[in-house]
Amino acid sequence: MSDFVLGLTHITDWEGYDHMLYLLALVAAYDLRHIGKAALTATAFTLGHSLTLAIASLDVFRVSGAWVEFLIPVTILATALWSLFFAGTSPKSKKVTYVMAAGFGLIHGLGFSSFFRIARDESADFIGGLFRFNLGVEAGQLVIVAVLLAVASLVRSLGVSARDQHVFVCGGAIALSLVMALERLPF
Repeated sequence: MSDFVLGLTHITDWEGYDHMLYLLALVAAYDLRHIGKAALTATAFTLGHSLTLAIASLDVFRVSGAWVEFLIPVTILATALWSLFFAGTSPKSKKVTYVMAAGFGLIHGLGFSSFFRIARDESADFIGGLFRFNLGVEAGQLVIVAVLLAVASLVRSLGVSARDQHVFVCGGAIALSLVMALERLPF
């Protein structure tokens, strides 16, 4: 399997639904009219996880997998809370959202690194493989974001207010991330 396809299937695999839930929380305030902003936000997340994926895959440092698996739902929780209470409240909140997405991407990249180390072809070019894997992840994320925004637009066209939909989506992400965090307590 090519590294691009490996990245694409990793992000779109239902077993890794925490990645999709993070993206849902990240773009909960948007619909198809805001696809550019949503894509830029997802790309900020990609930049963050690409950095730690590279560093951790090169064994520059390692972090306890139990802590990473616990922190991933914590990032979902924080993102959903941020979206619910602050997203779009000021021009500054947009910048904070991008920085937060990149920062939380650092944590998710640590989770990707163990998968990447195990699943990739050891004989292949590491840097090229890492680049292709990240492109696959980004392509998968953009597809997921487009689908989420299409569903959001469809739901809104059925008469559900943007506010009600946003509260429902963020509330669901908050509830699921709390359960995931409690299930993954590292201590």
